[in-house]
Amino acid sequence: MKIHEEVYEGHLIRANDTAAMVFIDGSKNLETKFRAISLEDALTQSKAWIDEKTQERKADRRQAHIGTVEGYTEILGITKMSKARRLMLVAHRRAEDRKMTPAELAEAAGWKTQASANTHYAKLGKEVAEHLGLEIDGTDKEAWTSALAKLDEETGELQMHEEVAEAMDRLNIG
Repeated sequence: MKIHEEVYEGHLIRANDTAAMVFIDGSKNLETKFRAISLEDALTQSKAWIDEKTQERKADRRQAHIGTVEGYTEILGITKMSKARRLMLVAHRRAEDRKMTPAELAEAAGWKTQASANTHYAKLGKEVAEHLGLEIDGTDKEAWTSALAKLDEETGELQMHEEVAEAMDRLNIG
């Protein structure tokens, strides 16, 4: 029996004529499975389940560019992180009020310049935003960083979103 695979809204669907399994894309984490009467039925059920999950999460967001704790937990749980990126996030999570400057983040990660912290934070923010379907205004580093933290214009500090911090706690990151 031939297996059909496709990526839909950040999820991998593996289906055949009798069943489907839905995984978080890029991982071996099985989220759900369905019995089906045809390949079309398997795909329809899978996509409907993913759409419902996505809509619930969007409805629960406090702002369109900020994910839910469940969403951050999902993506941070499957994201491969370098030691330096993990050190940066853990330091940020542990900081008072979850606030640090890019220079402090760079120091925590062992990088020489704050540009490295800005780049890594933005890359992670972009990956998170794309997986969760967050509405990001712009395409620069600051825009992508907004998926994870809020910039305080006066102090230059980034304050990690409470949802990200709670997701890290759930995953025992730091």
